[in-house]
Amino acid sequence: MNQALIEILADGQFHSGEDLGRALGVTRAAIWKQLQKLEQLNIPLNSIKGRGYRLPEAVELLTTEALSQAGFPFDVFDRCDLHLSLDSTNDELMRRASSSNFSKQICFAEMQTSGRGRRGRQWLSPFARNLYFSLAWPFEQGMAAIQGLSLAVGLAVFRVLKRHNIPALGLKWPNDILVGEAKLGGILIELSGAMTDVCQVVIGIGLNLDLPDADQQLLDQKAIGLKQLNADLSRNALAAELAQELTSVLAQFSKAGFKPFQQEWNAANQFANEAVTLHLPSAEMTGICLGVSEIGELLLKTEAGTQHFNAGEVSLRPAGRSA
Repeated sequence: MNQALIEILADGQFHSGEDLGRALGVTRAAIWKQLQKLEQLNIPLNSIKGRGYRLPEAVELLTTEALSQAGFPFDVFDRCDLHLSLDSTNDELMRRASSSNFSKQICFAEMQTSGRGRRGRQWLSPFARNLYFSLAWPFEQGMAAIQGLSLAVGLAVFRVLKRHNIPALGLKWPNDILVGEAKLGGILIELSGAMTDVCQVVIGIGLNLDLPDADQQLLDQKAIGLKQLNADLSRNALAAELAQELTSVLAQFSKAGFKPFQQEWNAANQFANEAVTLHLPSAEMTGICLGVSEIGELLLKTEAGTQHFNAGEVSLRPAGRSA
């Protein structure tokens, strides 16, 4: 009943307990209990005596029907889940990966209570405003075969957004989608399984669709949403388009690795031939960003020559910017 109730409230208008009960064929007491459950999921609700209940604003919920109409590739996945609230879509799929056979899965959440990005950073995840989802994808060649995967995933997201004419769009090694120097989306990759045998990769993606000024002030880095770029896209249509592109890229990557994507990624590199600083665990290094190698290593031109870096706990910034 939670899903049916939230679908009524999604218009952002007030609905009385009596009207909600009538629409769902239950008593007002049953509605009150369901509203309590929504609040326990940390879903924001407004209530005013005499007027009823509402969400703070109208939202477009993700639904199986709307995703299907938009061409979502359900047939590719062994399992597809839509959650109202999760701690983290990556955490959800990592829990499954540790207790089930490897399979292709995708998991969406309308909000995350403990969303996170790379290096443990918080990922702001308000209800039904942006896209938060994770894919579980098995790789038979083991963990050694996935080098450069975050770059290929970022390129898949870049391709979709480029088709919608998002201005000043680019990629930042190893896992960010940028508009100028503002973060539009991020990727978090986690692993479960053997180093040399079959492993399950969990790929988390967060994409800002609407990031108003009040939310931006909560972040420790410059960020932006598609709505602020005058791109007011359907969440269901965009989720379906991203899933189509991602499954295509993952299928190709599984066969050939990162090499087929190298040239295209370098063309989308937001800091190509610019001075950047790498913030390493115990040091900093400045040089000219030359792009990436055929296995996804960052190529940095320094006084000591061209050096190669893997992702790990490395953070890249324009020269002179703090980590």
